[in-house]
Amino acid sequence: MPESIERTGDETNDPLVDLDDSEVDQQRIAKKQRQWRKWSEDIIPALLKPYLTLLSETAGLHDMSRIDNIHGCTGCADGRLLNVSCIYFQKIEKIVLCTCTEPALQLLSRGLFPCAPSEPTLAVDLNVLEFAQGLFVNAAPNTTAWCETLEGFLSARDFKLTTRDSLRGRFGNALHWYATLVDTKNLMIRDYLDQVRGSILAMDDDNDNTEENDIIMHEPQALPDVEMSDASSPVDGLPTPKHPDRPSEYLRERCPLCFGGDNWKKNDDLVDVIVCIDACFTQKRRKSQGKAWQEPRVHPETIFVPTEELVAMEEKVETVRPSKKKNDNKAKQSKEKEKETGGPDYEPGMKVPSAVLNECHDSFLAADERRIKANTVFFADTALMGILCRHDRVLWLANMTSAGEKQHYALALLHKLFEHIPKSMRVGLLYDIGCQLHRSCTKFDFLGDFQDRIVFGISVFHAYGHQWPCQIIYHPRKCRGFGLTDGEGCERFWSAIKALIPSCRVSSYFNRIYTIDTKIKHLDRKSMLDLGIWLRRKWISTGNRKAEAAEILEELYNQGYTEEFLREQWDNQVAEQTKPLKRQSKNLANKEIEEILALTKNVENNKEDLNSLEKMLVDGEYKDGLDPTSVTESIEELNIKVKKIQSAIAYKRGKLSVDGRLSLKNLMGNEFLKIRMNALALKQRIRDRLRQRKFEIESLERAYRNTMNHSKLQKHTEQSFKKKEPGIQALARNYNKLCSELVKLIDSRKAPRGAVAPLQIQLDGLFKLDVDDDIWQDIGLTDDNDNPLEIPAWLGNEDVRIGIKALLEYDRCIEEQRRLREEKLSMQQWIQEEWEILMVALNWAKTHPDVIFQLKERKKYLLRLCVAWKPQVLVIPDIFNDSWGPNEAEIAEAKKLEITERVWGPSDAEMAEENEFEVRERVYEEDEEADFVGEEQEDIDEAELLDNIEVNAMEMNVETIS
Repeated sequence: MPESIERTGDETNDPLVDLDDSEVDQQRIAKKQRQWRKWSEDIIPALLKPYLTLLSETAGLHDMSRIDNIHGCTGCADGRLLNVSCIYFQKIEKIVLCTCTEPALQLLSRGLFPCAPSEPTLAVDLNVLEFAQGLFVNAAPNTTAWCETLEGFLSARDFKLTTRDSLRGRFGNALHWYATLVDTKNLMIRDYLDQVRGSILAMDDDNDNTEENDIIMHEPQALPDVEMSDASSPVDGLPTPKHPDRPSEYLRERCPLCFGGDNWKKNDDLVDVIVCIDACFTQKRRKSQGKAWQEPRVHPETIFVPTEELVAMEEKVETVRPSKKKNDNKAKQSKEKEKETGGPDYEPGMKVPSAVLNECHDSFLAADERRIKANTVFFADTALMGILCRHDRVLWLANMTSAGEKQHYALALLHKLFEHIPKSMRVGLLYDIGCQLHRSCTKFDFLGDFQDRIVFGISVFHAYGHQWPCQIIYHPRKCRGFGLTDGEGCERFWSAIKALIPSCRVSSYFNRIYTIDTKIKHLDRKSMLDLGIWLRRKWISTGNRKAEAAEILEELYNQGYTEEFLREQWDNQVAEQTKPLKRQSKNLANKEIEEILALTKNVENNKEDLNSLEKMLVDGEYKDGLDPTSVTESIEELNIKVKKIQSAIAYKRGKLSVDGRLSLKNLMGNEFLKIRMNALALKQRIRDRLRQRKFEIESLERAYRNTMNHSKLQKHTEQSFKKKEPGIQALARNYNKLCSELVKLIDSRKAPRGAVAPLQIQLDGLFKLDVDDDIWQDIGLTDDNDNPLEIPAWLGNEDVRIGIKALLEYDRCIEEQRRLREEKLSMQQWIQEEWEILMVALNWAKTHPDVIFQLKERKKYLLRLCVAWKPQVLVIPDIFNDSWGPNEAEIAEAKKLEITERVWGPSDAEMAEENEFEVRERVYEEDEEADFVGEEQEDIDEAELLDNIEVNAMEMNVETIS
């Protein structure tokens, strides 16, 4: 009788005693590497076919009673006996295996998975592993907490292992490799379906008149037989067919609404697909201690751009545009020359003046200093950058290793996208600093031929950081093609994966990437079911906004205004407000005078702040959470800022001619000009303070403190606003007083002829920084619009200004509705094709019953999508036939299953005589209520992220102070 072996380790007794540390480390690394090769090269490929058989026999692990009577070898001369502890939900059971047959195969046949590849001491029930997998994608993955809970639960029922607290390592190994087995199975089925798809498309190309029934019954000629062992890795999987006239199968799977239809060409729109890009610096990873070997672990369907492609793009950027450190002298010479000549008005290919782009660049550099960044001394991976479609579905991610948001990551993501779309497909890109990316691509030709197919824009939530002329050109509500897309899908995605921050912060490189990939797969499944709800909500919301805009336009048209006139006025406004600054002034001297006055006022304001901070140090009374160190740092920063501004004033005074000096000396005492410049400086200061508050809110929201839940975050934000808001509101009231004084001077004819009265700031909604707010307009505060003969209608006529806003809103709603119709069509075409491919695959896989079961699971999934999508999109007018692939009877049966209770005991069929109608009505009412809440939430604000918290806190204080 073979000897019975029982061990507490994974495979063998530790042979590393009496060795020095370096030898121990080397032998342990060698052992880990042998185990990894055994798992990946032998065990997982060998388990794939038995696993598919097990799923088929147990109906997807639902009926485990079918394998209860399986018994293996209890001992023979060809092997040894292993004692294996088996972990179930309700018990720990000891079984004995003989090593004459691979232990992993024996355990899998019993519905268990081993903790080690060769001689496991522990195995886990597959249903336990399935539950843990599901938990870890819905909550923060934490194997330690799970194992402690399970051990405690079993201990309370008088079950325990030989050693307490010994489950975590072995359970983690089993969970790890079981997930690999599941991923490999999913990849095999996907590749099989893609091979079927390729054969069908090839037949369609050969004969456009082929009937669907002919395809289904046609036996494949070139389709190879799919053996289970042939799909053990993504490298060995079947190739994905490529068709140049449609997006890649990868993209069609990522988002059926954007890429799933044959109607991707949007002839009536400026762009065919809309994507957004953003980075998240809270998703980082600490540097590993030491240089221990890390087990390679790559998700077979990873969404990460390969590191090699990121490095290649970085090298390309560095070659074309050397970094500042390599080019400091040249940069300094360029800046000095620009100061002397004033610089070019426009850069080639840009619609926004260079000076405005420089201000946007400086604004976002300042913002980056306030954001939580990653120090490359402590962090190996510093951030994630993603590219998402407008339905918040991830297309690709890039793993960042730099301290800042370098452009080569965004360029690599765009390059990856264009590799997967047809050569004529146009892309609308929304990015926080879209104007800067457009500038760089135009100047250095980073994207080559791709750039002509990109329309650049800025995301709605970050528009406040850009200058007004930049917003006119790049804001998605002001430029054609973007409809009502806000470009904030990345922000919502970062929020969805924030639970991964703690575990990913301390995990290994491969585990972090794999964990994020797994989480995204889970989010994909959830969002796929909700795409119908998304379309319905957007359609209703867009219709409401369109009706409101149409009502305003109808009233104006009744007053005699025409659409052509409003569009002409908007074109005039864009042309005027995007002119270079030197063209807007009546002469250079007066422009320099106004700038000197504004800078002088800025110096006075900074000196007031300095005095206040110095008084804090003297009195020892600190406000707004400041301390001596932060006050001292602020004083140093302000001193440096004052010196820079004083140098600029001296430089500008030197540029003035003799007449300019005399004019400046005389105008210094002009009451109207003095008040107007004070008001302009004050308004610019208000804008800066509002931007600063926005950046602080964004930084706070991204911090995701582990000790602070959502309600605590809101409370903390409101308290912070209560302390800091009154200062901004006081500035606004002072500004309004100056505006009133200017109006009085104009009325008393003490102002220059043609002077325009400035607009006062409304305290209500001050903190929203909406693109249409008057806070961006400097009407009446400069001489640019003082015209003694005529004030343009877009500037001086309130009806025209309202009409322009309504007309742009109406245009965007028309674009959005047109895109939503096309997306509904794409949805139907995608599911029709998937259904057709599935029917063919079922016919072709008759000799593979295990594959048949997986395909039938796919069938259930597609039917569930039909049930979820079809009733939701009925509100969108049809531009296509009502076919969804499955017939009405199949959809009705699937719908019935969705609202039928499946439990042990009396079935719904036995109890549902009074029930069916009531259940349907109740589900419908709950859906309606959920949709209504969703619509209201969407209408609250376009950013859909922080404005609820922000505006509530802000308005609370506005009401108190007012």
